[in-house]
Amino acid sequence: MTSEKKSNNKNNKALLIGIAAALVAALIALFVYMGRLSSVKHDLKELEAEKEMQRMDFQAEVDSLLRVHNELKDSYGELSQELAEKDSIIQADAVEIKRLLDSQWDYNRVKKKMAELQTIAQKYVRQMDSLYTVNRELVAENERIREEFQAERRQNTNLTRQKEELTNKVNQAATLKIHSLTANPVRFKGGSKETETDKANRAERVRIDFTLAQNDLVEAGSKIFYVRIADPTKAIISKGSGDEYSFNANGETLQFTEKVRVNYDNKETGVRAYYVKPDAYEMMPGTYFIDIYEQGGKLIGQTSFVLK
Repeated sequence: MTSEKKSNNKNNKALLIGIAAALVAALIALFVYMGRLSSVKHDLKELEAEKEMQRMDFQAEVDSLLRVHNELKDSYGELSQELAEKDSIIQADAVEIKRLLDSQWDYNRVKKKMAELQTIAQKYVRQMDSLYTVNRELVAENERIREEFQAERRQNTNLTRQKEELTNKVNQAATLKIHSLTANPVRFKGGSKETETDKANRAERVRIDFTLAQNDLVEAGSKIFYVRIADPTKAIISKGSGDEYSFNANGETLQFTEKVRVNYDNKETGVRAYYVKPDAYEMMPGTYFIDIYEQGGKLIGQTSFVLK
């Protein structure tokens, strides 16, 4: 073999060794790249998983906040209407966060929005507590005022009733009272001697006797009493039907038989009055009823007699 061939063979061998070395280096570089690519994919998967967990955490946090917020509204009832504007902001922010979480979301943006929502919700809670406290105090104050009003009304009612009872007692105490009331038909013998009779055809007069009781509460002075005599047919015996023969009793106009005037000085006083029948009037058999009224129209005595 010539020296030139030996030189060529040597160069070819060196070339082959260089190519082989280059291939080995390329393979090593490829393996390194594949290893790094696999590591990057793994890291990306971990980042995606972490991001999904963050999204789920945000979602759960929003749901929890809304649930607590709605329960708070329900528990406070009508009071929550006074903070309707804040409630609408909370609901709108919650919808916005959910929309961001369902799209290509940014962690920092969602976190900032979430912090704003939590701040508004906390203010809502504090204001609701404040409103509830004020309302509870107002309710308690109204209840106290109502109870005081009821107590005052009961007291006034009791005082009014006591006043009425006292007034009635005073009025009753200041009313003239009579006792020993009698009514007897009489006739005259010998022109002036008076004799009681129970015969209708002999009775000429009716003698009425009663005693006024002592009463220091009654104003002394001249007192008028009305005598009403009803015959057996219940008709009132009267001298006439005009106003001069009538008086008022409890809003009703009544006819009287005789009017008796007595000077009363607060002491027990005996009273005698007569009804003298007209000559043309005939007394009939039966029971006659006598009522005595004081001048104010109050009935203060009753009696009766019988004629045969």
